Amino acid sequence: MPHNSMLHNRSVAIAICCFSACASAPAPGPHSTAPVDEIAAWEAFCDELKAVGVATLQDHAQKHEIDRAEGVRYLAQQIGAAVEAELLERERAFPLLRVGATTIDKWGLDGADAKYLGAPVDGSASYRLSGTLGDATLIALQLSRLLPTYEAFESLSGNDLGADSEGRFEVLISNERPTDWQGPWLRLDPRATSLLVREYFGDWADSTPASLQIERLGEFDRDAPLTAADIEPMLSNIAKGFRDRVPMWLPRSKQTRFFLENKARPWVQDGEQGQGLSDNVYGVGWFSVEDNTAVVIEFEEPEALLWSIQLGNYWWESIDYVNGTGSLNGSQTFTNSDGKIRIVVALEDPGVPNWLDPAGHPEGMFLYRFQQATKSSDPEVRVVKLNELRGELPADTPTVNAEQRAAEVAMRRAHAARRWTP
Repeated sequence: MPHNSMLHNRSVAIAICCFSACASAPAPGPHSTAPVDEIAAWEAFCDELKAVGVATLQDHAQKHEIDRAEGVRYLAQQIGAAVEAELLERERAFPLLRVGATTIDKWGLDGADAKYLGAPVDGSASYRLSGTLGDATLIALQLSRLLPTYEAFESLSGNDLGADSEGRFEVLISNERPTDWQGPWLRLDPRATSLLVREYFGDWADSTPASLQIERLGEFDRDAPLTAADIEPMLSNIAKGFRDRVPMWLPRSKQTRFFLENKARPWVQDGEQGQGLSDNVYGVGWFSVEDNTAVVIEFEEPEALLWSIQLGNYWWESIDYVNGTGSLNGSQTFTNSDGKIRIVVALEDPGVPNWLDPAGHPEGMFLYRFQQATKSSDPEVRVVKLNELRGELPADTPTVNAEQRAAEVAMRRAHAARRWTP
């Protein structure tokens, strides 16, 4: 699904600090000057984090070690996300665009082809988003509310941005369109709390991100300095954010594992409540493989601006697509002569094209996105013996050797370095 985090790489460090402080905060000494109410607020905060974390691990107990370990990491990252979301509230007067999911800070099955930028917005204010486009296959702007439940509002993408011949553009974001404004306009729903910018890259081997900035328009007051009276509500908001964020996607994992093991199903968008862009086709499934098996996901090549399929763990985090092939898009896949794409999920390299590498996960999500699709088909999924895989694939399926696979990974690493360079 679309990724809605506005975090950056400080989140894990913040989370580690929180865990450390919650576990080992010393009692105030005889010469402590800390007010008792601040100590009580901190203790209540730590108790809330502990309760939510324990309940989550109990309610979503996993049988595989890798999923248990990643569950603890998921909680740590979500503490960091909740901390940073609250701190960003103090930037709402004059927001900055920040990079979202990279190799960490993953949430809601972040898109492997996407660079995410986000900024908090005031639903009653006006903003100008401007910059110069790179060569992403698609760029899209969307307003949303993240918590307590995710809700998507208006969006603009592609030619709607009105870029000139050099890629420069300027979009006005406001409640109402001024009568004298002739350029692109994005309606700001008063309920919106964030702006999300997605850049989707098809050809990873040769791509450059856009250069963007957001500016609040009109007069506004700067945020007031932090006071002691702010501490208790700040910690309370962080704890609530953590409590709201952690379970958001997990019921879907339970349902998908139960109903769609080695199956796929389209995901119907539900009007304004849909989490993704309205002109995308989404589908979801659950893979389950053993050392001697492979899952083959087969479908007609879509007619779409960009399409992709990727793996995710139980916690709705993308599986490594930088140091391995945890995702594939239309520019990275081999199409058989019958016009079909055959994706292979296997724990070891099967030596064929279109390997989705689960990076040690015996089971997990898979999600496909067909963007601006005019024609697509639902995938068919089957399980085959790994030593019989070659016979299950068409005769024109080539062999991929170790050197070729290493070149795939090297290209991915080079693209990631360009995508997320400040």
